[in-house]
Amino acid sequence: MEKIIWLLMLGVSLLVSYVHLDTTIFSLVLFVLFLFVSTALFLRFDEDHWLDRVSPIVGVGVGVLSLIGYLGLVVVSFNEFDQLGIWTVLVRLLLMYVGIYIFVMTTTSFLAGATRLKPSRFFRPVLIFSVFFYGAMLLLPLQPGL
Repeated sequence: MEKIIWLLMLGVSLLVSYVHLDTTIFSLVLFVLFLFVSTALFLRFDEDHWLDRVSPIVGVGVGVLSLIGYLGLVVVSFNEFDQLGIWTVLVRLLLMYVGIYIFVMTTTSFLAGATRLKPSRFFRPVLIFSVFFYGAMLLLPLQPGL
């Protein structure tokens, strides 16, 4: 199932890169791609994750350092995203996947440390929560008057 979702994501992102779309349709396509990314991550998080075997402070530390590195990569290469041609949407899709993974990993490690439960208990609820609010943010350009 996960391989089919990845093939769909890659196909749609390459198709959108070739075809020039209106802003409204492009926002909807990004939202659908975001749902594909979320579904792939939902299937990726299983009950036996590497975070269950380390201390929550290690998970938070790795997450914060990864987030700093991720934001540094985005800031350094921000101007280059539009010059990638057909690969622009694909690179944004992969960056979205990595960013959501880092956010969920860091948040679940923090919650595991606060509650003394395994981080794997929080993966799916945190992912659903972040998908709901990030998806709502992606659909904001479709609101009239904004």
